[in-house]
Amino acid sequence: MIALTIDCEQWNCPLLEGKKVEENDDTSFSKRGNEVLLDLLDKYNIKATFFVTGFFAEKELEQVKIIKKKGYEIACHGYNHYYRGNKELNMKQDIIKAKEILENITKESVKGFRAPQLQYSTKLIKILDDLGFKYDSSLAPLYLPGCYNNLGKPTKIFKPIENRNIIEIPVSVSPFRLPISWMFIRLFGISRTIARCKKLLKKKITPVLYVHSWEFIKMKSKYVPFYYNYRTGKSFVESIEKFICEFKNISFVTLENLIKNE
Repeated sequence: MIALTIDCEQWNCPLLEGKKVEENDDTSFSKRGNEVLLDLLDKYNIKATFFVTGFFAEKELEQVKIIKKKGYEIACHGYNHYYRGNKELNMKQDIIKAKEILENITKESVKGFRAPQLQYSTKLIKILDDLGFKYDSSLAPLYLPGCYNNLGKPTKIFKPIENRNIIEIPVSVSPFRLPISWMFIRLFGISRTIARCKKLLKKKITPVLYVHSWEFIKMKSKYVPFYYNYRTGKSFVESIEKFICEFKNISFVTLENLIKNE
């Protein structure tokens, strides 16, 4: 099995770079990216998990309904999409707000969560468990300067706190704990990600990859470093299509279904 996950959010990468500009909170980038992505997923009849922010869901309610109707899993990605370095963040209230918005739209309990900027912490896990989430997928078990240091954390699905019910589904990394998702697909090519996923599958580990909705359109923001814009759009669509075709005989599953099979 392979789990393809999509972070569906308002564009606020300039804000994360310390720039308060007009294009922050624009939802149109992810909306247009989803249109391209959904066509691709439909073409190959594969399922995926969409981690959606409450802010995006409020602004693009009809598209979230479409994603749900097509049979994709809707999971929670917070509300404001600004966790790393946000001293004003009330994490619990942010998650509650997003969860309520998504459940009002989908008419179902939201079971999964991924923190914006993959800001995994014990505090987060306790909050999620208290709120009834079944799983979290915020852990990148690697070291990325300025972002996180999780080198000591497991790379397989595990229970982060023994006396709690929630489980952790880490995003996949290479055997040397290097990233294989998101911009690293665009920077180093999809062949590298394919090779790493084949190694994981041989070890009977389900690869869990993540991408962003906005990566499926050509980004040209002048307020962010080059790697946000680099090889987005057609090039990225072609890369993900190549990945899907390479694993055409492997089942693509939602994270909800993945934990059911564990």
